Amino acid sequence: MMSTRPIMTAAELAEHQVRQYGRNYAESDDGYSDMEAEEGRGWHAVANWGHDGWDLGTWPYVMIYVRNAGDQGSLFVVGRRFELMQICEGDRTQYAFESQAEREAAMDYLFLWYAAGQDWAPLGYEDRPGLDVGAIDVDDKWRGPCKV
Repeated sequence: MMSTRPIMTAAELAEHQVRQYGRNYAESDDGYSDMEAEEGRGWHAVANWGHDGWDLGTWPYVMIYVRNAGDQGSLFVVGRRFELMQICEGDRTQYAFESQAEREAAMDYLFLWYAAGQDWAPLGYEDRPGLDVGAIDVDDKWRGPCKV
């Protein structure tokens, strides 16, 4: 199945950022306790991505979460009901999107950026600058929710 839009660029992702903040050590002190805290706020951690369910992020250090507007604790951003949060060693960055396709294009970017350089990944570390500006074509099997 073809993806509905190109992989999001780093600049596009930045345009969707709505909030950034650090870890609250009173409620969590590592990636797994972050997960528990965020699940209490309606976030769902996404463990795998792409056709075969490759790692999304580098658990427990980098984890990607999703929720929809109207879910418990969601931000209200007019016209943007699809939320995404990246937690990188406790630092949280939240994004909001108008469509699920936009959010998935952002997740494609984050998946490929963090997977770069892994033995199984389609990109090396040296490909990150091209990914950042949208100059890299990636086979659809590496994109979208896990299909297994």
